[in-house]
Amino acid sequence: MYLLEKLLESQDEGLADLVEAGSVLFDCPMAVVSALDTDCQHFLVRRGIAAEQTPIGQSFCRIAVAQDSLLVVPDTHLDARFRENPLVTGDPNIRFYAGAPLRLRLHPDAPTTGIGAFCIIDSKPRTFTSADSARLISFARGVEAMLQSRLSSIALSEDAVLLKAMLADKERAQRQFRQAERLTSIGCWRLDLITGGVAWSEGIYDIHRVPVTETEKLDDALAYYPPADRERLEAALDAASRTGACFELELDFIAANGAHKRVRTIGEPELEQGRVVALIGVLQDVTERHRSMAELSKRANTDEVTLIASRHKFVSYVDSCVDKAKISREPLALMLIDLDHFKQVNDTLGHAAGDDVLRAVAMVLRSPWLKDSLAARLGGDEFALVLTDPGLIANLPDIAAQLTEQLRFPRRSKTGDFIVSATIGCSELDGPADSRHDLLQRADRALYRAKAQGRGSFSIDTPQAA
Repeated sequence: MYLLEKLLESQDEGLADLVEAGSVLFDCPMAVVSALDTDCQHFLVRRGIAAEQTPIGQSFCRIAVAQDSLLVVPDTHLDARFRENPLVTGDPNIRFYAGAPLRLRLHPDAPTTGIGAFCIIDSKPRTFTSADSARLISFARGVEAMLQSRLSSIALSEDAVLLKAMLADKERAQRQFRQAERLTSIGCWRLDLITGGVAWSEGIYDIHRVPVTETEKLDDALAYYPPADRERLEAALDAASRTGACFELELDFIAANGAHKRVRTIGEPELEQGRVVALIGVLQDVTERHRSMAELSKRANTDEVTLIASRHKFVSYVDSCVDKAKISREPLALMLIDLDHFKQVNDTLGHAAGDDVLRAVAMVLRSPWLKDSLAARLGGDEFALVLTDPGLIANLPDIAAQLTEQLRFPRRSKTGDFIVSATIGCSELDGPADSRHDLLQRADRALYRAKAQGRGSFSIDTPQAA
């Protein structure tokens, strides 16, 4: 209960970003990280839900925790366990729920314990594939990593307070401090600005994978960082030495055994009579958390069938391109691409054959002649191509015509031969007032006109056409 209160008090922007990414990836309006106690279900982070907590008896997440596995409810109105639940009959009107339990190690020697769940929620029923389940469980592991890191930071902070109160028993204090370092993969350091000597705790030596010595030199300590990150750390140390400014950095790091790591370091001045005489701080090995976040980012930004950009990546990329184009006045164009007769592939040849077609489309959209254009799968048989190369945009009709020729895939089925083709709607950024919404709306309008002309054709939206 005490640790839960500390988690509720803490604010983690990274966790909020992860929950938002999960909501966007699964196209669910609501997403929650819950934590359970005896009476209540608390929401550590929530998106699309106003309530901060609910009675434990109304909690879907408690069932996911109790069964210690993913809980998927495609339609709550068809599930006797939930159809009369106040969260179903009233606000937020839950019709779909999918939640993966979160397990944390609350103490160094304790087994993992289910504390809540990461879940996505919709007010309408929906299907949830095995691939969706795998992605949700992967997101939950990332949430676990972030919560465990937060608990470790809380434990380290409170261990520091305890250590000050137990200085009378130095040996016991040192043992407990060492336990805290092992638990959190953290060590303490002190840089003497007069001698240039660096003192490390045992935890720092563990991170560096070197034997314990009495002192280190600053240049030797900096040698473990790649050049770019070493420069960032040197600049932070210099500023702290001159101005007394605190710093917090996350850096790449290469241990003595060659292992590549990610570390987080925090530093602040040590003052004597108002003068900075030393810098003190902590160093934490955050490699696993960094890898988890990188993997989650990759999953969120990559379509798993075609391995091109996902809708989530497409949205963020177009927004950044629009912002850049407004400043640089560089051209920007968008193509929305719908496949014709794709449903016939799935219906007559099976979904594996359909996936082959999707991958073939992606291969064309990643052709070298399209240069640095971003190809994305928006969902189903819908694709997008974002063009930033001025030469390609200047010849947009020719590019669209060439794509309609290359995006033709003959197929043979028992019901007869047919061709999967592509219909394309194109638009260009039209001035500094344009937004992603404007660009998409015009491309969609052009796509509608192209479909009216006939399958396998294209149309380009222009101010005159609008």
